[in-house]
Amino acid sequence: MDHKVKLIQNALALHLGFTGVDFYGRVQKVLAKDGKSFVPEVHISSKERKEVFYDDVKAPGGNVFFIDDDNHASKDGKLFTAKVKIVFMLNLNKIFPNATYRADSEVQDICIKLVEKIKALDITGLEKGLKNVLKDFNIEQIKLSDLQPYHTFSINGDLKYTFNCN
Repeated sequence: MDHKVKLIQNALALHLGFTGVDFYGRVQKVLAKDGKSFVPEVHISSKERKEVFYDDVKAPGGNVFFIDDDNHASKDGKLFTAKVKIVFMLNLNKIFPNATYRADSEVQDICIKLVEKIKALDITGLEKGLKNVLKDFNIEQIKLSDLQPYHTFSINGDLKYTFNCN
């Protein structure tokens, strides 16, 4: 699965042309400091993880990362299907600095067309808004998420994969 996610991640980073955006792979649910909720973190190395919420200092354009559902279905035990979200937490002013309007629909259109072109994910829907997209995570510290210029959305779909452990 991670191999397919990496292919999509690399294609998005290469072809979207967004500057100042960090592209991550699949995140893990990690217990938050409150001991009751979860935060999304990605593995940086074998000993280091990083939270992937929007960071306006290190990635002023935003972050892109993947969340998978914990249930991966299979009819034959060989081909598996995982429900996956490609999450975009973006600063529209950094992505479209010359736009005189809120370019949320435009960025969604560009991203969906690229994901369709890659053909690694069967798109099943689009979610908008921080509370919808990241409903399984603790988002209390994020204050201005859905106000201009910030926009959070996800492209949701089915990712088919096989294990190649030979």
